Amino acid sequence: MIYRPIGKTGMKASIIGLGAEHLDNRPYEVVDEVVSTALEQDINIIDVFMPGRPVRENISKALKGRRNDVIIQGHIGSCDIREQYDRTRDVDISRKYFEDLLRAFKTDYIDLGMMFFIDTEEDFKGAFETEYLTYVQNLKKEGKIRAIGASSHDPEMAARIVE
Repeated sequence: MIYRPIGKTGMKASIIGLGAEHLDNRPYEVVDEVVSTALEQDINIIDVFMPGRPVRENISKALKGRRNDVIIQGHIGSCDIREQYDRTRDVDISRKYFEDLLRAFKTDYIDLGMMFFIDTEEDFKGAFETEYLTYVQNLKKEGKIRAIGASSHDPEMAARIVE
């Protein structure tokens, strides 16, 4: 497996990562098989944007004490509205779901704290012009995330975030 540095974080991620969305609503046995296979292939980064507790707990359980062997990319602002994932910039809601992520993974930190789903001007303003950004920065200062990232499905917005 080839690994590349993630900016100036000191972390190196495999060039192939495990996007775990397809594990949502799957039985533990399936989650365990997928996570174990990924780790056997030296994949060391797992994207966990899903806000549901069962999938988070299943992934954590499947890691079987190998938490330090992987980079967890957890999303801040991913929430569960009417059993469908959604995004929020509300700090109290973001905190609730982020703290649940820490509990599910039985850890006091997440490697990459991703500002979730910044695709529009409204998303951008909500992420960078509100107390949400302060909350994310404080998570890093407190050591609850090792690095700050952002997720986007829009290349122009992604470039703007980087700038």
